[in-house]
Amino acid sequence: MIRCNLSVSAILRGAFLFSTLISFPLLISQHASAEPRTIPPKGERSYISGGVVLNEFRSISLPIARADTNGIVSRKFPLTAQTYALAFTYGTYITENFKTEIRYGRGVRDDTLDKLLDININHWFSWYMGGTYPVTEDFSAYGLYGVSFYEADMTRREDRRIVGASSDSLGEFANVIPSRTELDDDFFETNFSTSWMLGMDYRIEKGLYVAFEYGRLLRDTETNFKVYQAGIHLRYEY
Repeated sequence: MIRCNLSVSAILRGAFLFSTLISFPLLISQHASAEPRTIPPKGERSYISGGVVLNEFRSISLPIARADTNGIVSRKFPLTAQTYALAFTYGTYITENFKTEIRYGRGVRDDTLDKLLDININHWFSWYMGGTYPVTEDFSAYGLYGVSFYEADMTRREDRRIVGASSDSLGEFANVIPSRTELDDDFFETNFSTSWMLGMDYRIEKGLYVAFEYGRLLRDTETNFKVYQAGIHLRYEY
């Protein structure tokens, strides 16, 4: 004999959830059909947006040296770091399927590499151009390519670690820092880079969209490390 241990409240919760899942698409379709389509063509629109961005640093090499002699004791590669920023955009549609925009971003939280190096992008300014493709009336996908100017900084930290350990020696404790010679204060050798961005947006109200994006903000030509971006933005088109 199979016993059923479901309570009445559990059955009611399941029924409510099932009915909600069934009715939600119907409500969306009714809203879409009832709303008047008074939005002007994209070729006549401009837009502004604001969002939150995750900046992920990749392929970073960290030379570690003794604080007293600056002699290299180890290297860490590849290291990654994640920082957060706010981004603001102004753009305009040149045609129905082509747009251009300018962006400004400002870092709000840094990250620390191996407890030795604080890293962050203070701010950046980007100019993009690219195409957009309407998948449905409310959903579009787009790709952008452009250039970015940025300013970043780093702060060294000091840590006490065992150095010189080998099969014949246990090593000794010493204060270590990021190398001053191999990693100078101008950690970012360049302040200019090409950038690209892929995104998709969904219309939630007339003129109001939510957009999800992923792309590469910069690639440093000297050190070859890269910064990739993932962001969510709220956009108003008018």
